[in-house]
Amino acid sequence: MKKINHRRRKDRVMKFDDVVAILDKAVGGPDADVASHGPFWRGVTRDRFIEMKVGGRKLVTLGDGANSNLVLSLKGEAPFGSDLDDPPIGAVTPVMPAYLDPVPPEEISDIEQWINEGCPAD
Repeated sequence: MKKINHRRRKDRVMKFDDVVAILDKAVGGPDADVASHGPFWRGVTRDRFIEMKVGGRKLVTLGDGANSNLVLSLKGEAPFGSDLDDPPIGAVTPVMPAYLDPVPPEEISDIEQWINEGCPAD
């Protein structure tokens, strides 16, 4: 049987609750208001989250973190990043979180790897 090497976050497997915590931190905490699209990650199950569309775009492409809209939006890669000083070609939507400090690259990488590994629930 092939063993899956799940990405570790602080000595434990990255899971959906970790993703929620990263997204909450990015907008100022779990009680912060999110004006544009709302806090779509709050109050949903992992299964609902991975099936979501936000702004008409599928949020997660299971097994393909690099091309998942969640990761693209956090990195500011097309079609996101229209608000950047040097927006990528094809950018039509602001980077997430819009008008706030960017998510640290290592946290984006954690989310990307979580998606690559099939979005483990726990």
